[in-house]
Amino acid sequence: MRSVAVFLIALFLPATVFAGTKMTVAQLDQMLASRLAAHESDTDTAQKIAGIELTERLTSANVANLKKTLQMGPLTEIAVEMQADSSAFLNPPAAELPQKPAPTIPEQQAMLNGAVHFVAITFQHLPDFLAERLTSSFDNSPLVLTHSGWAPPNSLLHTAGTFKQVVTYRGGREISIGNLSADGKRSKGGPAPSGLSSSGEFGPVLATILRDTSKGSIQWSHWEQGPSGPVAVFAYQVPQSASHYQVDYCCVRGSEDPKSYEGSKDQRLGNAYHGTPGYHGAIFLDPTVGTIQRITLEAEMDPQAAITTAQVSVRYGIVTIGGQSYTCPVASLAISDARTRLGGDMSDRTIRRINEAMFTNYHRFGTSSRILIDGEPQ
Repeated sequence: MRSVAVFLIALFLPATVFAGTKMTVAQLDQMLASRLAAHESDTDTAQKIAGIELTERLTSANVANLKKTLQMGPLTEIAVEMQADSSAFLNPPAAELPQKPAPTIPEQQAMLNGAVHFVAITFQHLPDFLAERLTSSFDNSPLVLTHSGWAPPNSLLHTAGTFKQVVTYRGGREISIGNLSADGKRSKGGPAPSGLSSSGEFGPVLATILRDTSKGSIQWSHWEQGPSGPVAVFAYQVPQSASHYQVDYCCVRGSEDPKSYEGSKDQRLGNAYHGTPGYHGAIFLDPTVGTIQRITLEAEMDPQAAITTAQVSVRYGIVTIGGQSYTCPVASLAISDARTRLGGDMSDRTIRRINEAMFTNYHRFGTSSRILIDGEPQ
């Protein structure tokens, strides 16, 4: 069966290109501390943070420490969190890595064998269940738009909304993702997060990566420090010729165009993307049993395509379903960059969208019944 992770993009507002001055995590800390000490405004500090391109991963521990030691304004705090998301696909600072020798080749192979067993066996034996996915969406689209469609540049990532959905897992596979209305009831037509969406976190994306790397490459990268001990990190690369990872994107065009969502026509006009690009990323393993704790995936998109960045990270952890413990997704991150124009504003813009998702409220999916004896009250 073809395992697919699908990306759906719905972008409607223009923004500036996301790029900036390269900095290490330590340099970011120093700059942030100095600007706050100088009592720079929250807006100005956030703008400076947004203009940075980190060369190392800003971990959740780093962010928590910054929030604890510095009095950041709300815009600056969001800018720091967005930097943490954008740098999630990089390695942490070298000083944060365990000083531990690389495992031997047989030890590496044993870890990878454990990962294959984890994907092939563990996810096949999950019970039928429902889970809620809460997505916080951010983008750097303009907050001001004129009647002509012109919008001033705006590089700050800001909150675009929160969305609650329900995931149904049955018979060893992810069946559907439905929306939840404000009262918690399922809704076919309810709101859904714009930007990059992923599916297949419950096994298919992992199976796709492991299958594709058999014709690509996977090799030892480094150790990282996890909450309960060292984590083994392997880097992988999959060429386009071996890829089964599907990316679908549609559509962004001028708002004056009534045929802006015409499927195949959009593909011809460069307004949509559908394909299986090459990709690369990292697999984070428990070195003792091979349990996958995290995966990252970066699609290798054509810089001239409608969508130029498609990145996904999924974190796995222990959850309880029906009184039993299982390893399942607990959080995911999806990042996209896409060029767009809006009616009246003919300059090319790039919108970055970041979707942070949390998986919660796991519970068994099923029905219960009992036999009633004649005369027994119902």
